[in-house]
Amino acid sequence: MTDQFGEIEQVELALKAAERMVGQATMSMDEDQLMNAQSAISDAKAQLEQAKLLKLNPYDIQQASSRLNTFSHQVDEAIK
Repeated sequence: MTDQFGEIEQVELALKAAERMVGQATMSMDEDQLMNAQSAISDAKAQLEQAKLLKLNPYDIQQASSRLNTFSHQVDEAIK
């Protein structure tokens, strides 16, 4: 149980970092920040994939996936 809780926390931290970076990047529209935001999203996706291996609560996985999709869309739109 502790491993699952720790993994959930790691996913949440990665999501928060990605959210923060996406917010900063889309406000500034700085190319480097947008690239860093994409990297943070990729890191969060990797963390989520790791969490899926532990068969965490499907609701938590779905919520995290939804947030990541939103972040990705925001960055994609900003880059266009």
